[in-house]
Amino acid sequence: MKRRKCLAAGWTAVVVWVAQATAAPPAAPPVSKIAPAADLVTQLDGYIEDLEESVEDEAEYNDSKDKLVKDASTLALIAVALGLHDEENKYRRAAPGLLEAAKKVAAAETYAQAKAAVAALKAALASQGDPSTLSWANKNASMPALMKAVPLVNTRIKRYMRRFSRYANRVASYSAVLAVIGQGSMPNASDTEKPNEVDKWYAFCAEMRDAAAALNVACHAEDEAAAEKAMAALQKSCDACHEVFHEEEL
Repeated sequence: MKRRKCLAAGWTAVVVWVAQATAAPPAAPPVSKIAPAADLVTQLDGYIEDLEESVEDEAEYNDSKDKLVKDASTLALIAVALGLHDEENKYRRAAPGLLEAAKKVAAAETYAQAKAAVAALKAALASQGDPSTLSWANKNASMPALMKAVPLVNTRIKRYMRRFSRYANRVASYSAVLAVIGQGSMPNASDTEKPNEVDKWYAFCAEMRDAAAALNVACHAEDEAAAEKAMAALQKSCDACHEVFHEEEL
C-alpha cells in the first residue's frame, strides 16, 4: 500500500511539473502597447543593414558569426511584432516571409549559406504573406541568442541615455526592441535552466516588456525623469530574472 501511495505521489508530482513546464504564455497585449510600429520598422531596416555588412565578405562573416545569429534572432521577433501589430505598417504582410528568412540566417553554418540567406531575407521585405499565421505563442527565435542580444541593445540604450535630450529618439527605438524581446521570449521557458519555473519566467518577461515599453513612451514624450525611472525598472527586472535563471550573469 505504501508503495502504491509513493508511486501515486510521484506520478502526481510529474503531472504537476509537466503542466507547469508546458503552460501556455499569458495573452499578449496589443502590440501598440508594447512598441510603436514606426520604431520597429526603423529597427528592422537597421538590422537588415547590419546583417548585410556581416556577410559583405568572408573575413567580415568570420568576425561577425555570433553577432549575425543574435541580429537574425532579434529581427525574427521584430517581424512577428510588425505582422501582429494593430498599427498599419509597411512590413505587415512581409512579416511571415521575414520571420522564416531570419530563421534561415540564424541557422546558416557557412559563409555561402549566410550570404544567400541574408539576400533572401532582404528579398522577403517585398513578400506578401498572411500575418494571421503568426503567433506570440510560438518559439520564433533562439532563446540563447536573444538573451545574448539583450546586453548589446541595453548598452546602446545606456550610451544614448547619457545625452537624452539629443538622442531620446534612439533610446525609444532600441527600447522597442527590448520590449519585443521580452514578449517574444515567453514561449522559450522550456529552454531555460529551470523550465519548471515557467510562471516566474513569464512574469520576468512581462516585467522586461513593460519596463521597456514605459521607457519608449517616456522617450517619445521627451520626459527624462520618467525615462530614468523606466530604466531603473528595466534593470531591476533583468537582475531579478538572473537571480533565478542565470545567476552567474549578475
